[in-house]
Amino acid sequence: MFLLWVTFVTLLYMKKPVKLLVLTHNYPRHEGDFAGVFIALLLKHLTSHGIQPVVLAPHDPGAAEHETVDGIKIYRFRYADSDSEETIAYRGSMHKLVLGSVSGIFKFKQFLDRFRQAAFDIIKNEHIDVVAGHWLVPSGIVMKTLAKKTGLPMVLSSHGTDIRLMRKYAHAIYRYLKGFCRSLHRWTVVSGFLRNEILSVDPELESILEVLPLPHDETTFYRDEHIPREEHLVVSVTRFTAQKRVEVLIKAFARVIEKQPDTHLLIIGTGPLESEITQQVQTSGLNEHVTIGPPVPQTELRAVYNRATVVVLNSIDEGFGLALSEAMMCGAAVLGTASGGIVDIISHEKTGLLVEPDSTEALAHGILRLLEDSSFRQQLAEQGYQYAHHTYTSAPLAKKYAEIIHNAVM
Repeated sequence: MFLLWVTFVTLLYMKKPVKLLVLTHNYPRHEGDFAGVFIALLLKHLTSHGIQPVVLAPHDPGAAEHETVDGIKIYRFRYADSDSEETIAYRGSMHKLVLGSVSGIFKFKQFLDRFRQAAFDIIKNEHIDVVAGHWLVPSGIVMKTLAKKTGLPMVLSSHGTDIRLMRKYAHAIYRYLKGFCRSLHRWTVVSGFLRNEILSVDPELESILEVLPLPHDETTFYRDEHIPREEHLVVSVTRFTAQKRVEVLIKAFARVIEKQPDTHLLIIGTGPLESEITQQVQTSGLNEHVTIGPPVPQTELRAVYNRATVVVLNSIDEGFGLALSEAMMCGAAVLGTASGGIVDIISHEKTGLLVEPDSTEALAHGILRLLEDSSFRQQLAEQGYQYAHHTYTSAPLAKKYAEIIHNAVM
């Protein structure tokens, strides 16, 4: 009888969902928002694997402080006295704000204090079993305190920008976080490049690092037979930052239209160098050949990928290269630099083309090769499509992540 009772209690425990607190400074604030949308996609799938996620993210003007979306509770903590002062998150400039002034440092400290307190409250009120954070900064800083005071298992995920900061400020940042990082149950990264970057800072982390690519929404990104390919359309979905090397793309495209004058370049993005890039297009006499547009919702982005003949990401030390893998799922031929996590996505001359970084000539040659050799281009597009659907679809990746979470609480 005692054994039967133990078995019954065990089965009840196994059916009890794992309560997961997810810390992130980037999460959709409203329907159609693309900020941290891949995290929302991952969490939506976790609910079918016996995991009940609860999200904690910063508040932003216009966003609800507490809501439930797709069965997931979302809490957004306030960290300033007014909406107009809540400018640390969602803008891609957190590190610049913090490092730019003494007042920025104090604002960031207040941000972290409010983040921690909100996390402690949720852990207590929601009976959390495990904590998962996205990005080493700021979530990892908050998790360091949570791990010490709660003893809960911790899982961290990194996507690129935080690892670049870790490398740049290794002595200051990692010295503070080393003990916490080594105590993690698991640290997932989106590419082998990021894994190697972390190991170059601390080889002792090898046993807890695991490569787990970003999940893609196959119901959003797919080949749409109703949208015809535009044979002379080259697309780049990017940000106007030094890392993305958009100025090199503009120079390369000037060479492309010398041989293929009907070709058009559509650049979708925003960022601090946008005015400089716009000026470069004008002074290069490319106004009729280059269009610059703002970020668009994912459904519109799918249509862009389906129209494109070639999708280019001319970036250096990219953590992953999401625009390339999304384009592959939509059946476009892709071209990227042989740098960073892009080499995890593109196998040269099999699933796309890789070119030498910072080479105007190599980039122009690669674009022309894809434009002019339609059979080769279609072959790469088909192989890329098959690879992307096998590697990046959301359900299998969510299952792997769910296994990590369940193992953390065993």
